[in-house]
Amino acid sequence: MKNFLFFSFFLFCLSLASNTALKAQEEAFRLMVFGDSLSAGYRLQPQEAFYALLEESLHKKGYNNVEVINASISGNTTAQGLARVDKAIAQKPHAVLLELGINDVLQGLDLKQTENNLEQIIQRFQKNNIPVMLIGMQAPPMSSVELRNQFTQLYKDLAKKYRLTFYPFFMDGVFVEHFGVLDMKYLQDDAAHPTAQGVQIMTQKIMPTVERFLITLED
Repeated sequence: MKNFLFFSFFLFCLSLASNTALKAQEEAFRLMVFGDSLSAGYRLQPQEAFYALLEESLHKKGYNNVEVINASISGNTTAQGLARVDKAIAQKPHAVLLELGINDVLQGLDLKQTENNLEQIIQRFQKNNIPVMLIGMQAPPMSSVELRNQFTQLYKDLAKKYRLTFYPFFMDGVFVEHFGVLDMKYLQDDAAHPTAQGVQIMTQKIMPTVERFLITLED
C-alpha cells in the first residue's frame, strides 16, 4: 500500500513538473487549430472564436507562451483539409488540434473516405514531428442511427490507432437534444453553429483535455 501511494505521488509530481516546464518556456509555443467553421468562429467576432478563447484560457492557466494559430476554414471537408495540410505544416506549429469531419456528413460523403482523409492528415503532421490532438464530432440528429454510430466510431478508431489525445465531442454542452428536440439556447439560428456563449462553454469543457495534451508533449 505504501509503495502504491508513493508511486501515485511520484506520478502527480512528474505531471506537475512537466506542466511547470511548459509554462516556463520563454519561446512561443505555436498551437494550431486545424478545423472548419466550428473552430473558425462562423458569424462571430474574432475575439469570440474558439481559437481566441482557447489562447485566452491557456494564458489564464499560466501558459503565457502559447500562441494559438487559427488554421480553420469555414465549410472545409476533410478532403479540403488534406489538400492544405502542407501549407499548415509550413507555418511550423509545435502541435495541432485537429477538428474536421462534420461537413463530410452534411454533404453525404463516404465515411470511409472521411476516415482515410483524417488518417492522412494525422500521418502528415506526425511525419513532421507535430503531435496531434483529435477532436471528434457527432452526426446530426436527422442522420440514421447507423451513420451516427459509424461517424462517432471512426474518431475513436483513429485516436486508438495513432495513440492520440482525444476529445470525443467538440460541441459537448452546446449541441444538446431533449427528447429528440434540439435545444437552441447556445446555437445560432442555423441550428448548427455555436453562439459566442456556446463557444465559451465549448472552450471551458475542452480545456482539461488540451492541458493534458500539452503535458504529454513534455514526456
